[in-house]
Amino acid sequence: MWPRKQLDIGWRDFFYGLRCVLSPKSPPDDEEVVAADWISPREALVTLSVRTGWDLFLTTLNLPPGSEILVSGVTIPDMVRIIEHHGLVAVPVAVDADRLEPSLDELERAITPRTRAILVAHLFGARIDMEPIIRMARQHDLLVVEDCAQAFVGREYAGHDESDCSLFSFGPIKTATALGSAVLRIRDAAVRTQMAELHQSYPVQSHRAYLSRLAKYASFRVLCWPWVYGVLVRAYRLCGADYDRKFGNAAHSFPGAEFFQQIRRQPCSALVRVLQHRLATFDSRGGPRLRRRTARGNQLVDLLPPGMVVGGQNETHTYWVMPLRVANTDEVLAALQRAGFDATSRSSLIVVGAPKQSSSDQPRSAPWLAETIFLPNGHDIPDSEWKRASLILGDVATVAADSGSTEPSDSFRVPVPS
Repeated sequence: MWPRKQLDIGWRDFFYGLRCVLSPKSPPDDEEVVAADWISPREALVTLSVRTGWDLFLTTLNLPPGSEILVSGVTIPDMVRIIEHHGLVAVPVAVDADRLEPSLDELERAITPRTRAILVAHLFGARIDMEPIIRMARQHDLLVVEDCAQAFVGREYAGHDESDCSLFSFGPIKTATALGSAVLRIRDAAVRTQMAELHQSYPVQSHRAYLSRLAKYASFRVLCWPWVYGVLVRAYRLCGADYDRKFGNAAHSFPGAEFFQQIRRQPCSALVRVLQHRLATFDSRGGPRLRRRTARGNQLVDLLPPGMVVGGQNETHTYWVMPLRVANTDEVLAALQRAGFDATSRSSLIVVGAPKQSSSDQPRSAPWLAETIFLPNGHDIPDSEWKRASLILGDVATVAADSGSTEPSDSFRVPVPS
């Protein structure tokens, strides 16, 4: 069975990480980790995670309690959790399914005298056109933050030059993973300096903790070999266990209690050295995998009816995950799983609820997320298997009602890719 998500890391990288743990050295400086042709050394900050960086940014800003931050209506829950921890209010703005962008009209209507910033999330590998958002923010004297955790593409994109903060994640399931860490780009030098000073006061992650992470995800990678994964799934089903939930939680970076204690740490030198290694080798090793993933996603966009591939109208989509919007999710999932593709409707994202007290009357829904499934798209899936998955979709999937298809309730037939 082809697993839903494979780690973007090779065995050479695991052994490099092990060597860094067993032969500890002083960590490289941030400017050594981040190539100057990607992010200027004066703007870069390396942290344990995107959550760490976002928490540092809000701590440094010290916004008045009750200040509002407009957020993409679909995002990971921890970003909202951190906003609320700082006494601030997250005001969601709906994200469309075609381009995965927030509505500019809704952004404009959601702005109040209490609004201080806009946090936009680039979802599933698609990138938002930041130019109109930047213009709107400057008109209202708002800060702009880009959560690029799902949209790393190498040196091609470092966040918009006018964004106040851009956050890139290299956590376990991300592109070019180092099994942790993040790179931030902070435009204001004074803010970056304050963040760096606060970051230096944090305790340092232990090498033992990073070694444990290397061991955990090396095991996870073995379990994701298709034949091993298939045996494991069958075993869970025979025992009546919810393997979907078990596997979905396996890659969480900060599980359990003491969340803020966990994120308020510095990365150990071994993790920083692995991150430096992954970034330095991305063009030669990660780039080809990224291009293969993108080509496959674009192939499905061409084969399937309009609106079925979530974000399919976004020209920058690199399909970090392969999201498909279908009306008959249970039927499609069952057919794909019977055929050996561990598709899932499970997602770590949430639809952000409206704040209890809000002067904005914008809709806070994203119905397309409940209709979205995720198709395995690992780089080692053979082309023949990818064609087979396309044919299965053609046999059983029906288009969601408002996806733009002229025949939303009819089954369709996918031609065999050449």
